[in-house]
Amino acid sequence: MNIKRLIMAIVAAYVVMSILGMAADQLLSDFTPMMKAMGRMGPDLEAHFIWMMLGYLIVTIFFCYIYAHFHEGKGWTEGARFGLYIGLMMAGISMVMYAVLPMSAMESLISAITGIIIYVAGGITTSLVYKAED
Repeated sequence: MNIKRLIMAIVAAYVVMSILGMAADQLLSDFTPMMKAMGRMGPDLEAHFIWMMLGYLIVTIFFCYIYAHFHEGKGWTEGARFGLYIGLMMAGISMVMYAVLPMSAMESLISAITGIIIYVAGGITTSLVYKAED
């Protein structure tokens, strides 16, 4: 495993997925009022923002590590496929959230689809940066 490329992939994927995630939250907030109502707002959100970003960093580290460990060197399509698989797996969390939180089925679906798109973009980014063999 190429540690230098892994670190670069982690940074690149973190930036791409964070920007897409924040943009999706802003663009889709009108379609997810129940999720917005459950979330922290204002100073409370600001006080906890670092925890959210650290959580996303942990997810990104493992996302990139798993890709680097198992990749076959097939380029961006391999990254897209990897991101799709992880995104589909994480869509299960949207189903769990729908079951336990007061949110609509549409909000759960929006969350799942958005997550899939973000993970596919993260997979492509990771594959483009981590392209070196051991």
